[in-house]
Amino acid sequence: MSPDPLDDLKDSGWLMAALGALGALLRLLISDEEHSWVVWVRRTIAGAIIGIIAYFAVHGLVPPIYEAVIYSVCGTFAPEVVEVVRRRVLRIK
Repeated sequence: MSPDPLDDLKDSGWLMAALGALGALLRLLISDEEHSWVVWVRRTIAGAIIGIIAYFAVHGLVPPIYEAVIYSVCGTFAPEVVEVVRRRVLRIK
């Protein structure tokens, strides 16, 4: 682990975005709901972004296998979290 987290992100952090996105994508695949492709893309991107945020939150604090599980789980629930935040922001406006 280097002292600069951005260097770590360039080296292996992109994989955490992929794990988050895969978690969100798998959640959509096992769902019975019908969604347009725009929703699939938006939710997959949300999973990737949340995976990166989780990377910065737990990187180096827990063993690597647990990190991978945390990133995937975060990506799985990211679409719902982002949707709740989006609705609250739109309600405030």
